Amino acid sequence: MMVASTLFFVSQCFAGELEKQCALAQKKALDFLASSQGLTGGFTSYEWVTLRPDQKQPTKTPFTVSQVVYSLSFCPDDPTAKTIRARAAGWLLREREEPGVWRYHGQNDKLPPDADDTAMAWVALQREGYSLSPKALDVVRASRNELNLFNTWMGDPTAPVDSREPDTVVNLNALLLFRLVHENFEPVCSYLLKQVENEGFRGGSIYYPSQWCFTYAFSRAYADGGVSCLKAAVPKIRQRTLALQQGDGGWGSDYETVLALLTLLNLGEKGAPAERALKLLISRQMSPGGWILEAAYTGADRSMSYGSSAVTASLCVEAFAKYLRH
Repeated sequence: MMVASTLFFVSQCFAGELEKQCALAQKKALDFLASSQGLTGGFTSYEWVTLRPDQKQPTKTPFTVSQVVYSLSFCPDDPTAKTIRARAAGWLLREREEPGVWRYHGQNDKLPPDADDTAMAWVALQREGYSLSPKALDVVRASRNELNLFNTWMGDPTAPVDSREPDTVVNLNALLLFRLVHENFEPVCSYLLKQVENEGFRGGSIYYPSQWCFTYAFSRAYADGGVSCLKAAVPKIRQRTLALQQGDGGWGSDYETVLALLTLLNLGEKGAPAERALKLLISRQMSPGGWILEAAYTGADRSMSYGSSAVTASLCVEAFAKYLRH
C-alpha cells in the first residue's frame, strides 16, 4: 500500500511540474504572438517555391489570422490572448468581402474567394461573439459539386484555379462552419468516413500534404464543433495517431507534432503519449517564444508552400490550454 501511495505521489509531482512548464510555455508563446502581431491586427505569413525554402516572401492571409483567433479562444481569461484576438478579429472584418467571404491573399487576390478561408474566418469570429452572415452561408452552401461535396473555390466556376477536386480538410472545415447553425451534410460525412476507413487520409489532401492536418481538422470538427456524424471514425483516428508517435514523442516537425497532439487531446487522450509530446514541444520552443517556421499547406501541385510561425505558435497555445484545462 505504501509503495502504491509513493508512486501516486511521485506521478502527481511530475504532472504538476509539467503543468507549470506548459503554463510558462503558453505565456511565452502568447508574448511572441503579441510582439509579432502587426499594427492593424494581422500576422505575417510566408510563401515560397517548395524547392527554394531559403527564398520566402512575406504575405498576409485571413487563414493565419483565423487560426490565431480560434486557438487563442481557448484562453478566455488571459488578457494578452484577449487583446490579440480582438485586434485580429478587427483585421478579419476589414478583409471581408460581400456577402461575407474571404480570399486567401485578401481583397486584392486574383483568385476567387474560397470555402476554407471563409469557413475558418466565420468559425473564429463566431467564437469572438460575431453573428454569422446567412448570405455568406448561402454562398458556401451553393459551392458544392455533383456529389454534394464542398468545392474549395467559390463563385465563377470558369475562374482559373489550380484544382477543382474536393479537398478533405476543406470539407471538414465546412462541416465545422455549418454545425454552428445545426446543419448537417450526410454526403460529406459519408465521404470523410470512407477516407478514414480506407486510410486515404494518410496521403494528405490536395492542399494539406500532412495527414495530421486531416486528423486535427477531424478532431476539431468532432470535439469542438460537435459534428457527431464523424463519431464512427474516432477510434481509428485515435489509434492511428497513437501508433505513429515517434520515439522522441513527436510526429515529425513541430507543426505536425502539435497537430497530432491536438488530435489526441481533442479525442480524450491525456496520458503519457500526450505528455511526451508536450515535453517535446516545450523543449523545442525558441527563445522569442515561437517555433520553427515550416510549411503548413501547399498549392495543388506542391510547387508552392505556405506557412507562418504564428500558426504553429497559436496551435501550441491551444494544446497547452486544452491540457491545462483538464
